[in-house]
Amino acid sequence: MSYPIIEIKTADGINLYGLLSGPARSDVIYLNIHGTGSNFYCEKFQEIFYDQLPPMGVDTLFTNNRGSYAMDSWQDTGAALEIFEDSLLDIDAWIEWAIKENYSKIILSGHSHGTEKVAYYMNNGKHKDKISAIVLMGFCDSFGTQKNYEKTISENLMAEALQKVNNNKGYELLTGQRRAQAGEVPISAKTYLNYFSKDSELSKVLPFRGNATLPMIRKIDVPILCVIGDHDEYTVIPIEEAACLIEKENKLAKVYQIDGSGHSYEGYQQELIILIKDFLSRILKKTDKG
Repeated sequence: MSYPIIEIKTADGINLYGLLSGPARSDVIYLNIHGTGSNFYCEKFQEIFYDQLPPMGVDTLFTNNRGSYAMDSWQDTGAALEIFEDSLLDIDAWIEWAIKENYSKIILSGHSHGTEKVAYYMNNGKHKDKISAIVLMGFCDSFGTQKNYEKTISENLMAEALQKVNNNKGYELLTGQRRAQAGEVPISAKTYLNYFSKDSELSKVLPFRGNATLPMIRKIDVPILCVIGDHDEYTVIPIEEAACLIEKENKLAKVYQIDGSGHSYEGYQQELIILIKDFLSRILKKTDKG
């Protein structure tokens, strides 16, 4: 069975790659956006999507974006250098590819930080009206998670980032407790300020830490499936409270928690794909009926 590598170019000239299921083609595609520093081929749950979605008539495309890996020096991309708003350009390019390939139903999916990119896209993306449904796996509040993490360290990352940017060195990596995103990846001063300054765009996407409202979730007008584990998650508030908040904010959203699973669904891939397939079956049945 052939799984072709797809190459696209964003509007600002970034080359991105993804893995498309094959050989059968349908008019439905499941398009996934990975989380911080990941890539299209290393998600622990990926294989089961390629095994089980195409037989039900859903092509599968896991993709890279400019946040792939910690740093990709030949394009000046990677999680350490990313500007959150530019994620719109990446998703634009993947959706434009899908439209060109005659997919009439696009399921936009994200994992971890990818859920924030998907939710942001559904509020600000150029082609958001082309999306039939979205899936949020391991939804998170990256801004709140980082702020909690910084309470456990002595270094003032904001001060260092501001100093570097003011000295025209925004491209330099932070050196004091040099890893951000809860200590997971290196980060440049410019990216740190873009992500974690007060009222950043990222801070507004899934602000569970406020435990009050989720305006961007509320505005999404397509069916939403959310799946999360019960430990090692990044919701800041208790997972159950975050789940209830999503369902309260949007009646099109349904949240499922997989008991025993962590953030990457290791050992729980079957439980995950059952929920995904049931959701897709209902979405496709509804759209087929018009």
